[in-house]
Amino acid sequence: MDIAEAPQPEYRQARFADLEAIAAIETEVFAEPYLYLMLRQLFELHGEEWLVAEVGGTVIGYALMLEKKNKALLFTFAVAKRHQGAGYGRGLLDHTLQVGRERGIAKLYLTVRPDNHPARSLFKQAGFTPRDHDETYFGAGEPRDVYDYLFP
Repeated sequence: MDIAEAPQPEYRQARFADLEAIAAIETEVFAEPYLYLMLRQLFELHGEEWLVAEVGGTVIGYALMLEKKNKALLFTFAVAKRHQGAGYGRGLLDHTLQVGRERGIAKLYLTVRPDNHPARSLFKQAGFTPRDHDETYFGAGEPRDVYDYLFP
C-alpha cells in the first residue's frame, strides 16, 4: 500500500478490550511473544502507558512505554505485518515520543535484535542513537542493541 493512500490511524490510550488484538499482533510479529497473561498483568499495572494505533476500528499497532521518574523504556512496540511499510510504525513512534515529551520524560531507551534491520532503521530515523550492544541481554544467544532517545 502506498503511504499516501494509507488510511490515517487514530492514536489513543489502549483499553482493556484491545488486549486480544495486541496479543494477536505480538504473536504474529515476534518469534517469542509475550503471552496474553503477561500482557494482561502489564495492562493491570501500566494500562495508562499503553498506546494503540487504530484504523477502521481495528487495532493495527501498539506501544508500551514504561515510565519511572523522568526515564522510560519502550518495552514493546509492534505493527501488524499487513500494515508494515505504510508509515504506521513511524506514526505510532512519533505519537509515543510526543506522549513522552508531554509527560516530561528526559530519556527513552529500547532494545532491538541486531538482525531486525527495519526496526533499527525506524528508530535511527526517529532520532534514537545506539548506546550499547549486549550479546546476552536476554540470556545466552539473545543479543540486543540498546538505543537512547534524549528529549529536547
